[in-house]
Amino acid sequence: MVRHYRRSIYDELDDLRASMDYLFQLVLEPVDELLLPAGEKPDPMSQYPHIMDAEVTELDDEVIVTVTLIPGVDNSVFSCGLINEKTFKISWDRQEIKMIEKEGYSMTERRFWSLHREIPLPVMVTHKGAKSTLKNGVLDLHLMKAQPRT
Repeated sequence: MVRHYRRSIYDELDDLRASMDYLFQLVLEPVDELLLPAGEKPDPMSQYPHIMDAEVTELDDEVIVTVTLIPGVDNSVFSCGLINEKTFKISWDRQEIKMIEKEGYSMTERRFWSLHREIPLPVMVTHKGAKSTLKNGVLDLHLMKAQPRT
């Protein structure tokens, strides 16, 4: 005799969530063994997903945007600017080309990374008088308000 039990839709959703959690753990945890030629170490950029964390602080006459960049980024590989008076955009593009030539074969590896983030601002700002500093992978932008509080 075979019994068929009816399962709730919530049971199926719980199963789906458990399998998604497992897949996210596989992706987000660092990889111990990579398929690399002997003696080569992986680039740490390829092990983790990248996020540009941003914090926006509103003061009396300015707005400060603090963005945590990815290690290894300097001022020549990212660009930033105002899309409009209330939206700031930062873009980061990187390309690596690695060539290995040995007896009888050559290998070329190309890596491309691209991150773009639009940051909404609490008030209207202007690009005039904007100042930026980049130190230890942290970008600080000081944007003047279009109409400061009086």
